[in-house]
Amino acid sequence: MKKNLRIVSAAAAALLAVAPVAATAMPVNAATTVTTSTTTNKPTVDLSGAGSVSESKDTVNVTPSFTLISAAKGIPATLQGSIEASLNGTSVTADVADVAKNVTLTDGNKTVYSYNERENKVDNNLSDVQASKEYTMTLSGVGFSFGKANAGKTLTFKLPENVKVNDTSNDVKVSLDQYGNATNLKFVISKIKAYDSANTNAVSFYDAKSGLVATQGSYMTLADENGNLNVNKLLDALKGKYEAMQFQNSKFKTVKVNTTADDVKAELEKAGIKVDAANNFEAPDTFTVTLNAKSDVNGKTASLPVVVTVPNGKSTVVPSQSKTIMHNAYYYDKDAKRVGNDKVTRYNAVTVAMNTTKLANGISYYEVIENGKATGKYINADNIDGTKRTLKHNAYVYESSKKRANKVVLKKGTEVTTYGNPYTFKNGKKYYKIGADTKKTYVRVENFD
Repeated sequence: MKKNLRIVSAAAAALLAVAPVAATAMPVNAATTVTTSTTTNKPTVDLSGAGSVSESKDTVNVTPSFTLISAAKGIPATLQGSIEASLNGTSVTADVADVAKNVTLTDGNKTVYSYNERENKVDNNLSDVQASKEYTMTLSGVGFSFGKANAGKTLTFKLPENVKVNDTSNDVKVSLDQYGNATNLKFVISKIKAYDSANTNAVSFYDAKSGLVATQGSYMTLADENGNLNVNKLLDALKGKYEAMQFQNSKFKTVKVNTTADDVKAELEKAGIKVDAANNFEAPDTFTVTLNAKSDVNGKTASLPVVVTVPNGKSTVVPSQSKTIMHNAYYYDKDAKRVGNDKVTRYNAVTVAMNTTKLANGISYYEVIENGKATGKYINADNIDGTKRTLKHNAYVYESSKKRANKVVLKKGTEVTTYGNPYTFKNGKKYYKIGADTKKTYVRVENFD
């Protein structure tokens, strides 16, 4: 079944602007027709690729996002909107114009925009939008698809505090049909403040004590007797040390820091730090928490990464050693796949873990350590320690394809350490680098075969 959606005016067409599926920008003051298609059993917000869910992991984080920007008097405001949903680590962002059958924007007394799919009717009064005023958006007929693997299950929609689904806020239980779909949902998003396009001032973080601008913060605290910290207490402390400010009406005003305890918890867990149900966690000796602020005057944002130091926290310094690269080496990830084209050139030192690790291809690698932290980048150990090989023929040591490096003759049966892959010289023959030094000392590969 196809769904035809007609949007008239650039202000309404701006609903398309923030969605990843939007391919083109809409011209100003143009009448635009947009056609999308869905199937009866597959709503637009498609999370069917997120896999099956269980009772212990049945939460879908749903975040509608809207920006309403007031222009000059008599000029329609710009309205942008999308819905982001994530499940089992899979996230999908869907355009509001594709998601909802009916859209209404009101200031509480007056409707400034509405769209009705069944009647194919648009009522556009976005030129009445006033800066700093709050509006409420209602989206009807919204649908989600979770795939047949989740047919008949009940999921929990976790919502922001200003969002309701079917007149219920916070955690909403949603039952899926035999196809794994949830359909005909009504979203109500309140407190959408119209931003002032005339105000272009940025938001900045400041040290509350010194009054100086902060681009990166630092904070020191102590863990309790159990070695733990609490997310809520830590966040309150950081908000007390740093505040966000913006120049408004000829003076600086405070901008609310909107980082929540859940945001901090998610950042910690992404860094491998587990947080319990009471928001306590075993404190490492150093970690980072990011503060975010957003102006409700013009929508400008600012972020401040704060490095938290815990003197009595668990040490996060990875034991390491300095090694010399004996052969140009690329970086690899944990799956033994090359990371970009950067490489470490031979005879330079590199800091690596104390022991090698065998990756998916069965080859041993050293993990690169930077500032005491494991980087997830690996270097083939053969480029550092080399590989011991036994000569099957007497061999000369060469400096180049035409010149011997010395008068030494390596005898058959001698064990020699070679480094990295062989080099191809101008004579077309392959040579291994030998000797843990910078001297030009090479032996033909054929002498080891």
